[in-house]
Amino acid sequence: MGGRDQNDQDRRRVTGWWRFSPLLGLYRPALVAVGVGLLFSVVGAAAVARWENRVNRIEFENAAETQAIVMQNGMNEYISRLLALRTLFESANEEVTRSEFETFSARLFERHPGMLRIGWLPRVNRRERAEYEAAAITDGVSGYRIKSLQGESFAVAPQSDEYFPVFYSTQPKTSSVYGMDYATVPERRAVLERARDNDRVAAIRTRLYEPREGARLPDVLVVIPVYAKGTARETVADRRRNLAGYVVGIFDLPLLVQSIRVTTGASPAVSVNVYPPFTGRVVSLEQIQPDYSSAATAPQSMRDVARALHWAGSLKIGDTDWQVRAMPTVGGAFETSYDRAAAVLIVGMLLTLSLSTYLMLASRNSRRLSLANRRVLELAQTDILTGLPNRAFFLARLDELNGRLQEGGPTFSILMLDLDRFKNVNDSLGHGAGDALLRQVAQRLKSALRAGDVLARLGGDEFAIIQEACEDQRACSTELAGRIAKLVAEPFPLPGHRVEIGTSIGIAIAPDHGRDQEQLLKKADLALYRSKSAGRNCFTIYDEAMSAELEARNTLEGDLRDAIARCQLEVHYQPFVDVLTGARRGFEALVRWRHPTRGLIPPDQFIALAEETGLVVPLGEFVLRRACADAAGWPSELAVAVNLSPIQFKEPDLFEVICAALADSGLPPQRLEIEITESVLLERGGENHAFLERLKGIGIELALDDFGTGYSSLSYLTAFPFDKIKIDKSFIRNLTQQPRSSAIISAIVTLARGLDMSVTAEGVETREEYERLKALGVNFAQGYLFGRPQPIERILFDAPAKSSRLDAA
Repeated sequence: MGGRDQNDQDRRRVTGWWRFSPLLGLYRPALVAVGVGLLFSVVGAAAVARWENRVNRIEFENAAETQAIVMQNGMNEYISRLLALRTLFESANEEVTRSEFETFSARLFERHPGMLRIGWLPRVNRRERAEYEAAAITDGVSGYRIKSLQGESFAVAPQSDEYFPVFYSTQPKTSSVYGMDYATVPERRAVLERARDNDRVAAIRTRLYEPREGARLPDVLVVIPVYAKGTARETVADRRRNLAGYVVGIFDLPLLVQSIRVTTGASPAVSVNVYPPFTGRVVSLEQIQPDYSSAATAPQSMRDVARALHWAGSLKIGDTDWQVRAMPTVGGAFETSYDRAAAVLIVGMLLTLSLSTYLMLASRNSRRLSLANRRVLELAQTDILTGLPNRAFFLARLDELNGRLQEGGPTFSILMLDLDRFKNVNDSLGHGAGDALLRQVAQRLKSALRAGDVLARLGGDEFAIIQEACEDQRACSTELAGRIAKLVAEPFPLPGHRVEIGTSIGIAIAPDHGRDQEQLLKKADLALYRSKSAGRNCFTIYDEAMSAELEARNTLEGDLRDAIARCQLEVHYQPFVDVLTGARRGFEALVRWRHPTRGLIPPDQFIALAEETGLVVPLGEFVLRRACADAAGWPSELAVAVNLSPIQFKEPDLFEVICAALADSGLPPQRLEIEITESVLLERGGENHAFLERLKGIGIELALDDFGTGYSSLSYLTAFPFDKIKIDKSFIRNLTQQPRSSAIISAIVTLARGLDMSVTAEGVETREEYERLKALGVNFAQGYLFGRPQPIERILFDAPAKSSRLDAA
């Protein structure tokens, strides 16, 4: 009986299975699709969530790093202004007075909050103590005495070999800070010695010994050593012997950092904490509290910050690093929301549902799926802005045509297009106008093509065309390029503006110029580069000479890099003279390259290359330093003129490079003349104006070079602090033949006199030109009449003071 019951149960179990098996077989693909779809949706959502978190972290870190760079640049601006005070003390021929110090300091930090006070600490020995105390009292600082700090109060300083008292200060003259000897405060004495021995800016975190309303820690003490004018400072012994004193500044760090963030429009989505520098002693991370916090609700201790998403960096003040920790603010732009992950999960579930429905209703959904796939493919090969095919489509079509060419297919040509002056439209009218212009250009280009031609936008303002199936491919390509150039040259109507641009075109023809994608694109690019070099708004067909030129150019660039790295360049000097007396007034520094195999290479063959490759920056610094070093040994009445390239003006540390060249050589700033061309003034006008004012502020002479060859806007002469105008030699060359040149020079001289500027004429080669310039009132003259550019060792400095022609041999 028991065996029969077991058999009945097995039979019923089998019967139940077969009853549901048709349904399982029917829905098995849909069930499998649901299971797999849900699995992939969850996995995909998790992957996207990790990606979102990673992207958010990268964006936050980039934003935080940008904030740190902005803060560092702002801090460097404050330090550079203190360095200007050091320049004042080291360059002045006479002792800087209290009123001069107060006036100069007030102007330096007039619109720079965060600077509490600035002081001058002279080096006072035992014998000079009474003299300094009496001088301060005479200047109005009543009861001035050199004081030492004892505990929290001041007392008259005991006798010592030397003192570093506060002698000048931006504090009121009734302040108790006057006379405080920094040498009596151990931490301040240590930072003074560190700045002196290293000849660099030094800083410490400190506190004021004079109460101020609303004061809060921390304050930052910045110390800059000042050495006696014209003395050596190469070794520690030199620096200790020639120390004249210190310029000190005390910053309110929270106010300073907050001012920098407000001025630069810091992102509210990033919270920044600035912590004091780490010291040698072990301190708990929970005990380290920020010196500055942009958000009071953000975590304060270093340990709390470390537990959350944060970015770590440093804020360098002098030779000390404050620790910077940035965190995303609550509810800000960098708070990860995982919206995409949720969207992926929802989309995945919907796709799963769609897939299961597709498996049940395959016939109805197959067409929809096919259309969707086709649309995805179209989007992948289409430029969204213009609706043209994109780079991917263009390269795929090019590969297809190359494959046909190998099998005896038709020839074709590639036209590479680059819009001229498009960047000006973007910069002046905005990216919206630039996008509208690109769409109009695309429509005009399409109107010039046949139905079988391919037009694609490769990116930015670059377009490309494939033209095939022509009897004479070269003739067809040049005819099309000419037609396109005319179409693009016609004005484009934009809202509120009419814009005129051009296009440079490079042409490569297959199979004459190559049978694969890489060769054809490279050679079309070379032809495009030739069009740009030829003046733009034209077209060029590739020829083999272009590859040879490129190879020669690359070789020359490599040789130039080696020459700069090995200091193989030479600086020659051409004199300029006083037109009235004939006396030499200085020399212009001109760079020369003596190639080991090619001999002397003219500047017009390598200066342009240096500017294109950025090598002009180290090249210009080399010329500047060499010219200052050579000029330091000349008679004191001779100046040296150095040209600055427009590329150098884009370097953020150019002012420091110039100051370093002067400081290292010992050349007074008044004997250095900086020459710039008008092209420098066309970009970043406000920044360049401020830069020139800084140069002018330390005593450097400024000259506008090649006047008359560019825009020659009179606004430059009134807006920028030039001391001299240099008339281009093209006017001098026609001086004796064309009366108009004389009239132009006379007008320039009259204009310069009205603006209290002097005028130099370049390219004077004959006595007749010299006499004519003297009659027109030109101040200085330069040219072969007075001497060719010569190396320093071939210049004689004992020549007569007055001469109509100088012997530079």
